[in-house]
Amino acid sequence: MASSQNHATTSTTTTIADEDAARGFSSVGSIAVRVAGLVPTRVDLRFAGTPQQQLGVSLGTILVYMSTHLTASTIAEKWAAAAPLARGLSHVLPTERRPSMATGPWLLSAMVRFAGTPAVTTDVMTAQPGRDLPPMLRIQVGPVTWELTDAVAYSSMLSAWRIAADLLAFQGPERGE
Repeated sequence: MASSQNHATTSTTTTIADEDAARGFSSVGSIAVRVAGLVPTRVDLRFAGTPQQQLGVSLGTILVYMSTHLTASTIAEKWAAAAPLARGLSHVLPTERRPSMATGPWLLSAMVRFAGTPAVTTDVMTAQPGRDLPPMLRIQVGPVTWELTDAVAYSSMLSAWRIAADLLAFQGPERGE
């Protein structure tokens, strides 16, 4: 008597584009991140000097990937150019004022890949009468808007962007610059 077996087969001829064509589409248009105080940052470079080179920058709950010095230096330079606006922020937002920044009882994190020269814009949000939010420096990089409430947050994030640009500076013109 022959035994009955279930066999699963996987086709490798279907591409991701083929699969996506049959589905709907979704995209995150923008996210806003409010920060106060020392933002935990980390910069990691993998596969340096190879076509697979990738730099990851963790900025609080946001993880950003990029692979060229052009991208990192564009962001670092424009972030640094916001220094005159950052001078109007308090040195450190008092701890008792931080709950006013919360938007809900949830935690959100995101991963974003930057390439080329992302648009970077800055402006200042002044305190509004009747609202408990402090003045904030808004720096938008591509789809991510950071709302910085104090100089410590600005400085810690600027430092991470500068480190990212420095790490990628030594990779040369063959990296797409």
